[in-house]
Amino acid sequence: MFSDRLWLRLAPCKPIDMNSFSSVFFGLILFTVLACSPKGYKGMESNTPAESVAESFRPLERALMGYVDQGKVPGGVALVYHKGEMVFHKGFGFSHLENQTSSSVYDIFRIASMTKPVTAVAAMMLYEEGKFKLDDPVARFIPEFKNLQVLERVNREDSSFVARPATQPMTVRQLFTHSSGLFYGYDDDTLSLLYAKANISEGFEERDISLEENVKRLATLPVMHEPGERYTYGLSIDVLGRLVEIWSGMPLDAFFSERLFKPLGMKDTYFYLPREKADRLVPVYQSSENEPPTPTDYPLVNYPVQGAKTFFSGGADLSSTAWDYFLFCKMMLQKGTLNGVRVLKPETVGLITSTHLETGDNDMGLGFGLLSAKTETDIARSIGSYSWGGFFATTFWIDPREDLIAILMLQMYPFTDWEIQKVFEDAVYDLVKKQK
Repeated sequence: MFSDRLWLRLAPCKPIDMNSFSSVFFGLILFTVLACSPKGYKGMESNTPAESVAESFRPLERALMGYVDQGKVPGGVALVYHKGEMVFHKGFGFSHLENQTSSSVYDIFRIASMTKPVTAVAAMMLYEEGKFKLDDPVARFIPEFKNLQVLERVNREDSSFVARPATQPMTVRQLFTHSSGLFYGYDDDTLSLLYAKANISEGFEERDISLEENVKRLATLPVMHEPGERYTYGLSIDVLGRLVEIWSGMPLDAFFSERLFKPLGMKDTYFYLPREKADRLVPVYQSSENEPPTPTDYPLVNYPVQGAKTFFSGGADLSSTAWDYFLFCKMMLQKGTLNGVRVLKPETVGLITSTHLETGDNDMGLGFGLLSAKTETDIARSIGSYSWGGFFATTFWIDPREDLIAILMLQMYPFTDWEIQKVFEDAVYDLVKKQK
């Protein structure tokens, strides 16, 4: 284990011998140069992001640039940390295609559903404080969920629905594992009618609404199936975010900032960007079959910088840099500790990264997808790796067996060239194997 921050302790003042002073002074300069070098002092990183590419990882840079050269993506930022060394942290291509602005490690990305693991960790911090048990009913804390109903059908003419009473309560654990029965409506014309009529936000929000009122409205609607019956991707983590507010007595953005981001040194992660950082937000592009990327026509992309800025979606709304998200991942890889700050106990990290719902190759831990077995899919990462992705084509995974963190940040929607994520993963492991 090592510190991400170098502290120089000065001895009590005494008369200075100039020869000794010169030696120490130039020694400190040399040490600083080595420490700041991408290849200097393996395992030592500044608390400030910097570009770094280990020579052995140049093929990864070429693989990513291949997608830029083919006109499939404008660019992005990739990060790979392996066995205590930052082997790749670099922008590739362009952040702003129109004026050919090169991508930078300081670029800020809408990480969308990569917010979900952050919310899960925040909740588990409060679990350690005894605020809840995993199998507590959600209705114990949000009474509106007491009379839970299961959807049977929707009348498309007037958006009314038919439902039956649920036979069991929704639990907190089911929120973590997306087995609560809560759903997303944006990819289903019929289900979207329910949310539109009830004025439910699914994130990317500019209206003047709160998470509290959104969750209360959500609780009046039926769920897709009996709680715990199966995996259904949806607004479960938004409800978990509301529970974080209830358990902590703090708005979700304040809890994240005070209890997670500041202790971990995550200086560029926000629900809504401050004005002085707004110009670092990367535009969203869309891909098509035979044309280069163009600015997206998806209307909900300006939420990090405009609107009421009052809605804190625990499932969708953070923006961040690759470096900031790396700090979060590294805390998890180091079993809950970073820079001498303990966020979680090692046994809590173990609980988070254990299977709580079997769904196939990627089972569910608590807020993270967990690779529990390898089948014909031939996934490159190791069994026990955990991960998540985001709506605008961001992704990450943590591989404890290989002591590896990998992050790829793009900003694309709609996107047709998802194979870049597999190419990224395969290239990372090809290079890791060559180092053994």
